Amino acid sequence: MLLCALGLSACATVSPVEHAALLEEQNKQRARMLTEELYNLRKLDRIPEFIAEDFVDHSQDTPSGVTGPALVRQQAEASFQAFPDLKFDILHVVADGDLVAVHWKALGSDPKNLDAAGKPKPLTLNGQSLYRMREGKVVEAWDTTDRLSPLLQRGYKVVPPTP
Repeated sequence: MLLCALGLSACATVSPVEHAALLEEQNKQRARMLTEELYNLRKLDRIPEFIAEDFVDHSQDTPSGVTGPALVRQQAEASFQAFPDLKFDILHVVADGDLVAVHWKALGSDPKNLDAAGKPKPLTLNGQSLYRMREGKVVEAWDTTDRLSPLLQRGYKVVPPTP
């Protein structure tokens, strides 16, 4: 009986490597859920479930003086105002310890770029988000977005300088 009990307890333990792999998988799932729940389903009331109170966004052009869930709500609302039907597709998710990288593509109608019938043309955005996670919540983020492609989609031209 003692051997059986010892054998069961040995099976119940998880090695540090297995624990790290489980944590990385959980973090990847949380990053996927964040994108789906907040940005695709627009469940902004769920922001505190995904974003830590001490969250900081290190991305370019992030408003200063705002942190935590309030910042994410502000950013999401601005995105939805600019692109009312914006939807994200996750292309890749990679985790390394407490860091999760999400490669995404977003598609939305561009109210600033109308077709001949006066309807907004589609606009595709591409980017990556790097999240540092703690206990299932994002505590830091770094976003990079292709800023040239939307300009080209709106009809801007790249003109090389004259020598």
